[in-house]
Amino acid sequence: MSGLTSVVVAGILPADTFNIAALIAVFVLISLGLHFTFGLLDIVNLAHGEFILIGAYTAFELQESTGSVVLGMVAAPFVAAVVGVAVERGILRFLYDRPLDTLLATFGVALVLRQIVQLIYTANPRTVDDPIGGSFVLAGMNVPLWRMTLVIASIVLVALVALLLDRTKFGLYARATVRNPTLAETMGIRTASMRTRLFAIGSGLAGLAGALIAPIATLNPSFGSLFLVNSFLVVILGGRGSLAGLVSAAVVLGGSLAVLQFWISTVYAQIIVLVIAIVGVRLRPIITARLAARREGRITYEVSRTTTRDL
Repeated sequence: MSGLTSVVVAGILPADTFNIAALIAVFVLISLGLHFTFGLLDIVNLAHGEFILIGAYTAFELQESTGSVVLGMVAAPFVAAVVGVAVERGILRFLYDRPLDTLLATFGVALVLRQIVQLIYTANPRTVDDPIGGSFVLAGMNVPLWRMTLVIASIVLVALVALLLDRTKFGLYARATVRNPTLAETMGIRTASMRTRLFAIGSGLAGLAGALIAPIATLNPSFGSLFLVNSFLVVILGGRGSLAGLVSAAVVLGGSLAVLQFWISTVYAQIIVLVIAIVGVRLRPIITARLAARREGRITYEVSRTTTRDL
């Protein structure tokens, strides 16, 4: 778990207040793809980090072959999505009713993808150029433009995902497939195709995250696995299937990690963040139940007042 910090924070993100927003953006980006594959499809996707890895190396490869890192970033989500479709159609579609088998399968996929990357690019560190470069001063802080781009990208992507899932026919069909696939099939929804699309979107978002984070990191075949634990922590703490919960969890965990590093070492900061996540997972159902009970009591009180007034 300390890998995320060592790659993205130590010596890369500046130790100033803007680091809080930048690290929260990183936590959001690495977790959005898992929101689809784990949060919605209920697949314990241990290959999530490798889809991030695919996106990062796609950006690197096109940077080297065409000289355009922007082209690599545009292509990254599509390459990762194609690999995701192959994995879902070839392996996972037969395992949706066997959660333990999906865990083992995605673990195997992760090992294979990581070894393929190592065979092609070796274990030597690689770097991806900053497409923008430069910085500006904001409230006395020196803010690199690309890190500000990460913050903006995370906001835009969350808005687009929310729009897709809540305001479109695809989102309606996706929710029906996730909640009651049998009933969804009776209504004419092709649940197998819908699952493939959801996994492809999750894989593509992971690939995009890898490409966007690559300019502030050093690439190697273990790059993706460094983000795996933190992305699971965000999705689990926020509540599987809850996009608002994901953002809230990213703010809590990413913000806590950034703030703690002002005073203590990275290792201790990560330990505390892990404790925060564990406590949060334990307390979230209790808090949610109490809020629901309070809301229900308020509604009952309002109905009672209205009824009494009418009488």
